[in-house]
Amino acid sequence: MSCLTIENFVLLKNFFIFLHNLKKRFKKSIVRNYFNKIHEYSYIVGEIDNIIDHENQIKDKASQELFRIRSQKKETKNRVLKTLKTLLQNRSNLFTDSNIVERSGRYVLPVKSNFKKDVVGIVHSYSNSGETVFIEPIEITDDSAKVADLENREKEEIDAILRELTDRIRPEIENIEEDIEQVVGLDLLFAKVRFANEFRATRPLFGDSINIIDGYHPILGLVNDSVVPLNLKMNLNKRILLISGPNAGGKTVVLKTVGLLALMAKCGLFIPAAEGSCIPFFEEIYADIGDEQSIESHLSTFSAHIKQIREALRGSKNSLVLLDELMSQTSVEEGSALAAAIIEEFARRKSIMLATTHNENLKIFVSQKEDMVNAGMEFTDRPTYRLIVGIPQPSNAIKLVSRLGIGNAIVRSARLYLDKERLSLNEVFEDLSKELKAVQEEREKLSLLSQEYESKLHRLNTKKKEELAQLKAKYKSELIQAKRSIERLVKTLKKDGPKPNLVHEARRFFDEKFRPSEVEPPYYPKMGEIVKIRELKKTGQVVAEHQGKFKVSLDNIYFWVDPRDIESVRAE
Repeated sequence: MSCLTIENFVLLKNFFIFLHNLKKRFKKSIVRNYFNKIHEYSYIVGEIDNIIDHENQIKDKASQELFRIRSQKKETKNRVLKTLKTLLQNRSNLFTDSNIVERSGRYVLPVKSNFKKDVVGIVHSYSNSGETVFIEPIEITDDSAKVADLENREKEEIDAILRELTDRIRPEIENIEEDIEQVVGLDLLFAKVRFANEFRATRPLFGDSINIIDGYHPILGLVNDSVVPLNLKMNLNKRILLISGPNAGGKTVVLKTVGLLALMAKCGLFIPAAEGSCIPFFEEIYADIGDEQSIESHLSTFSAHIKQIREALRGSKNSLVLLDELMSQTSVEEGSALAAAIIEEFARRKSIMLATTHNENLKIFVSQKEDMVNAGMEFTDRPTYRLIVGIPQPSNAIKLVSRLGIGNAIVRSARLYLDKERLSLNEVFEDLSKELKAVQEEREKLSLLSQEYESKLHRLNTKKKEELAQLKAKYKSELIQAKRSIERLVKTLKKDGPKPNLVHEARRFFDEKFRPSEVEPPYYPKMGEIVKIRELKKTGQVVAEHQGKFKVSLDNIYFWVDPRDIESVRAE
């Protein structure tokens, strides 16, 4: 029957100790329920410690038989060594060295070749020079054989001990497997939490459309402190997004970021994006990014891209498709036609598709489709890496190469070769981008003002509620005091009778507390006038009038007041 090795037991023991310490560490934690499922193996750790020492060797006392065998072996070995030392001392002239040598597990003496007949025993080997012969003397032959036999018996006893220990652990196999799976799952959860904390990631929402708010590729977050965030919102009725813009402007990064965030969300990871970011739960994600040319597979660049697109077309309808430089590997005319047909097919299948291009014909094609939308990477005097949805962007290759050090003569010549209409179209795109940017900035300002107004309104309403609560508490307290005073007067009148002084005291109390209020004439103030509210004894400004009542502002708290409860401050 097979059994675990000493190394296996040491690994298991360390694992069991790790589990014990893990449970102990999180015993009082709010996540302790995740660790309470882990089993306890302290008794197995104790049994392993009783058998295996800290040097990963079987202890002598692991069994009585092992102790007896090792004691006999030690005694026999000592006798062998003692005999050999005596021979070395008594006949030192026969040997090339005064040390006992071990060959193939047997003790031998280094005898000079010309004296080998003077030492009776078994020849085991010769030195490389042939001057020394290693002989096991006849005096130790029996004891050496006994040592070899004891070593075999020792090995058999150790195997028996390990088998017995294995049998004790065997009933725990299912629990151990469960705990391994539990620990691996917990390790994954902690890794997810650590990632979320390091990248300030948030929990994504799952919906029918993409809405990424301030998202970024985590690798960019590692290598760059100032990453331009991705903001991308795709409506349900526009599931095809065609991204254009300059080289090195960030088009491919957008594809990789969207694809990675979708995969992370599907795997249960928080994503590096702001709260409220929404991503569909895609069944499949296809990406054709980069050059898949293969000499071994006889694939050209064009063939490789077609193969990737074919796989995506065979996939599920609930798929995310990411195509970089769509059909740019062939002529502009045929590439435009193929790209348009491919886009239309993915639109028909209701897949969500993001593609990048420099093809002007394809930009125009998408702009004429209701279920598709253009987008582009902004370029001012340089790439800004901001995605602008709704307007395609020119490639700006001429401007870019000028910045990269190509001579001015070449740039001027290139402008002459460029079609004037195309140059004009690029300028239109740039102007539209600037206008859109200005509109977006104004929208952000309005949004901030709206948030500020809502915040102030909330604070005012809170303060109004607090003051009203204080007034209610004050009147309630006065009412309770008045009630207690009445009860005391009634009790005294019942006890002492209607004495003049008591009657006078009761009459004075009721005159003070329940004096009928004089009917004040109504006062009709003007808008903006400062007035006093009689009941509150506070002054405020009249800000509105409706159906005979006036709205008065008291420290930015508003009250609708009847004209009879208002008096003029000017009269005072």
